[in-house]
Amino acid sequence: MRFLKCASICLGLSALIASAYVVKKGDTLWDISGEFLNNPFAWPDLWENNRHIEDPHWIYPGDSIYLGEGIKDDGYRLPKTKPCEAAIADSNLPKNIKAVGCDERDARNGDFENMLGNLRDKDKKQKKKKAADAYFYQKRPEPKIFNGYYQILAPEIYTLDSIKKDKRYFSIQSGEKKVPIIHIPESEVVVGIGRKTDANVKKGDLIEILDARAIEVPTNNSKSYDNFALVRLSGYAKITAVGDTLSRAKIVQSFREIKIDHSKARLKQPLNILNVSSYTPVPEAKIEEMAMIRYTMDPMLIIGSYAYILVDKGAKQGYNTGDAIAIWSEDKTDAGLPPRLLGRGVIARASDNESTVLVREIYSNSRRIEIGHKVSVTHQTNLVQ
Repeated sequence: MRFLKCASICLGLSALIASAYVVKKGDTLWDISGEFLNNPFAWPDLWENNRHIEDPHWIYPGDSIYLGEGIKDDGYRLPKTKPCEAAIADSNLPKNIKAVGCDERDARNGDFENMLGNLRDKDKKQKKKKAADAYFYQKRPEPKIFNGYYQILAPEIYTLDSIKKDKRYFSIQSGEKKVPIIHIPESEVVVGIGRKTDANVKKGDLIEILDARAIEVPTNNSKSYDNFALVRLSGYAKITAVGDTLSRAKIVQSFREIKIDHSKARLKQPLNILNVSSYTPVPEAKIEEMAMIRYTMDPMLIIGSYAYILVDKGAKQGYNTGDAIAIWSEDKTDAGLPPRLLGRGVIARASDNESTVLVREIYSNSRRIEIGHKVSVTHQTNLVQ
């Protein structure tokens, strides 16, 4: 009796093994159905008979696939035929005329499969192919020679009397509980403007925070000094609350250290940024008619590229905002020797009789730009009309 049970079990296992297929690398249910069932579209039936496969699109080498009863993996494969080849010939058709789908030249032969699409890839997460690196060389547009950023940050020079009488300026003090040495963005300040002092002020208005210091500028003969006020933009603040005579504001941008003890404030001023289209060369300049450097904005430092200097000529003498300039060192050992070219720059801001120059290029490491050196206009700016 026990022998009969063992024999029946062995026969069942052999039958199961005979109808099973072990997955190899690269196999899919689509391919297996096509090979063993002669119909790749039967892969859903194959999946139904193998409940251990969770995802029909992901089978792995070594998995056992039950192919169904009567399928033997003995090396014999049923011949793959087209459906029309197994069909009974239609006697009603004329000779040499095949049924639709049986002619290899018939363009509709694969319509059914094309409409179904690639079922093996259905529901799979498609991998995005990385595009090949491509490099495109484009011609850059002609740069503007004058940058409006320099104009915004250019220092302003005022006489002490004029800045005291200028009603655009008002006081500024720290609004922090513990006053910091240097104020940074997000710091609170209190400005001396309100509804009673300016009826147009409102929440959201921008305030210019200006570093204002008294400076002594040598005169042309260098034997005495003139007193001026040097004003430079340090940052912007936005009004968050308006009172009668005072308003609270929060610093939103800083360009340099904001030290409240040396600061003044004013409402953001409209600035006509220059739009330079081209330059007209100035063929020559006389030494005696050149401007002279009277002051450097950082007197304790060496004048280098992107430093600001003050010269003693302005718009009335032909030194206009945007003009290109050259900086010269006069050789006094011999009047016949030409001056040395030390560098070049651009006039960032010009008043009637003074100009603020931004140094752009330095040509000598051994000869420094100093107070007293000459400045000439080399190119006059042409503005876009």
